[in-house]
Amino acid sequence: MITSKDVRNKRFEKAAFGYKQEEIDEFFAQLEAELDEMERERNEANNKIQVLADKVREYMRDEDALKDALLGAQKQGHQVINDAHEKAEQIIAEAKAKAAALEDEAVRQHALAMEKNREEIAKEKEALIEAQQQVSDFKKSLFDIYKEHLELISTMPETFEEATGQSPTAEQIASAFVSE
Repeated sequence: MITSKDVRNKRFEKAAFGYKQEEIDEFFAQLEAELDEMERERNEANNKIQVLADKVREYMRDEDALKDALLGAQKQGHQVINDAHEKAEQIIAEAKAKAAALEDEAVRQHALAMEKNREEIAKEKEALIEAQQQVSDFKKSLFDIYKEHLELISTMPETFEEATGQSPTAEQIASAFVSE
């Protein structure tokens, strides 16, 4: 690659019927200036490329760090979700166990209450049967007493005279009224 320094240092031999030296020198000066400008622009472009390359490398490191952070966050997110699912399943299992225990206790208490009610009903039935028997016995006893009274009443004489064979005295009649 030819540089502006090469153009500046280039020398030609003079020939008899050659080109005008001033035109050649002017052209070389112009060429040298353009080459200098191109070298400066190339150096600036190389510097910019270097800066950009450094930035790209930095961005690539940042990208790797972001990827690692994202992967870590995803793993942690999955772990949190899994932990939440496990905790939810544990809570549900505990709730089901408590519900089953409460249901069992309620069934047991219901069975005890039902047995107690059956026993009370049986006792009340026995008491009812006994009361009915007592009423029946009382009625029979009462009828027997009425029967005896009716028999006594029917055997009683209609008059005092029939009973004693004589007429009652005033004293007997008065004592009958007083004793009643």
